[in-house]
Amino acid sequence: MTSPLIIRSTSSRFFSRAIPFALLIPALLLTAGCRGKNTPAVENDEGEPAAKAVLVSALKMSDPGAPAQLTKGFYAVEDHAWRWTQGNFSVLLKTPPGAAQRGATLTLTLTVAESSLKQLHSQTLEASIGGKSLKSEKYVDPGVHTFTADIPATALTGDAVNIDFSLDNAVPPGTTDRRELGIIANAISIEAN
Repeated sequence: MTSPLIIRSTSSRFFSRAIPFALLIPALLLTAGCRGKNTPAVENDEGEPAAKAVLVSALKMSDPGAPAQLTKGFYAVEDHAWRWTQGNFSVLLKTPPGAAQRGATLTLTLTVAESSLKQLHSQTLEASIGGKSLKSEKYVDPGVHTFTADIPATALTGDAVNIDFSLDNAVPPGTTDRRELGIIANAISIEAN
């Protein structure tokens, strides 16, 4: 027959090991619940940090390295081809050779969604570098558009340039899609003049 002392010792060891695990489960559940299920994350951190990634001057939204250069306001890639933006978004692009002497042309291939225009009636997109406006363009028709803007050589003196975009209005979060929806970005590039 087993002595009561041995039984107590065995159960004591079991409970001393089980209690930390029992306390860990509610902590994990609480942490998972605090992630903000109703607030979708802007997905700019899918790839390597920009400091480690090889920067390019032209990228498609589906490129594997694109997330490292999409610095603000882009959602996850959809249909392996495009991304929704927020009302304000930014991209970091490599300065192409010769652009610091001759300037460059910025090109953004985008889609204005028909569903957005039904609510907003129009959208005006503005591009800027360092707070200085490059160009703005108003869209009243849905579909694919090409936004181009001249970039002065003085704005391209570094190895890379951060380009900020802003829309005058975007579709606010709703009950079916809790994201703020701006335009659909397909590709972006800068090319030396």
